[in-house]
Amino acid sequence: MKAPAYAWPDCVEYCVWPDAVEALVADLEGTPGLRVDEFPQYNGRSVYALTFGRGEKRLFISRPHAHEPAGAAACMELAKALAGWRDYGVRNAAWRAWVLAHFSITLVPDANPGGSVRAPVEFWDGTEIANEQFFLWMFGESGEEKGTRFPRVDAWDMREVVAPALIGIAYEQLEEFLYVEPNRDYRSTFFRSFFALDEAAAYDVWLDLHQTEFLNSDRNTALFLPTCQDELSLAMQTEHLSLTEVIMARWRQAGARPRERAEIPYRNNDVQRNLLNAVWRPISERMVHIVTEVQNNNPATPVEDQVRLQILAVLATLEWMA
Repeated sequence: MKAPAYAWPDCVEYCVWPDAVEALVADLEGTPGLRVDEFPQYNGRSVYALTFGRGEKRLFISRPHAHEPAGAAACMELAKALAGWRDYGVRNAAWRAWVLAHFSITLVPDANPGGSVRAPVEFWDGTEIANEQFFLWMFGESGEEKGTRFPRVDAWDMREVVAPALIGIAYEQLEEFLYVEPNRDYRSTFFRSFFALDEAAAYDVWLDLHQTEFLNSDRNTALFLPTCQDELSLAMQTEHLSLTEVIMARWRQAGARPRERAEIPYRNNDVQRNLLNAVWRPISERMVHIVTEVQNNNPATPVEDQVRLQILAVLATLEWMA
């Protein structure tokens, strides 16, 4: 089943800020073949899930972290094409028809808009904010020692810590005092949206769109396997590896510089591995779950490349599933 080519738009205005995402979702609502689900956050923002098509192959795509905006832009670019929005419809008619016929694809462009809205910039391109300050925006600045990063934890209660001088935008506020990292706690809107939709859809693949800085490295992309990869069935290990090979090949064709092979994160860090296994192992045992990492906050990978590389990962995933 060969996929028609995806046609890149000539002029792009990326949709990243929560208000922009909300406005475009409202504009797309009513599109034939599109279902919009809305999941409210404690702070009043909403997480939107856009599902296109009724095909048998089911793909879930998400961007969990508020400091990694290329995933949001990529999701909304794909949503424009799948909805046939303005000139995206003319340019991508064949590709859109192919996807809608064979797939059910759900896009969650921003699983934590309450964090995203507090970001000081739309994209992190490495020209405005140095990495040292970026890391403080990411997970927060300690209230005990100025300039020191607040500890990275799966959940924390404001009443049980010294209040951070800056609350990291990566965290989602669930209650007055309670905060969680979205992809490490089932109480997050990130996981709530997935479980609610997966109950009916039973997704085959979950592609998680992330970004990292690749400090002191000449690479600008990577793929992460589940932390429990070595403990999965041989068939599931093979499926996970097969998809990563296809995505990396697509990246290399586009001139990207991925790490040589997909990696299992936190192999030498029992604490972090156990935290991730607790939430992800039940999912990775029954469906393929892959994490993309595209360079963030570095002029070596401009915004246009950040977004394009995430879209290419999605296109490669669809072709692999087909």
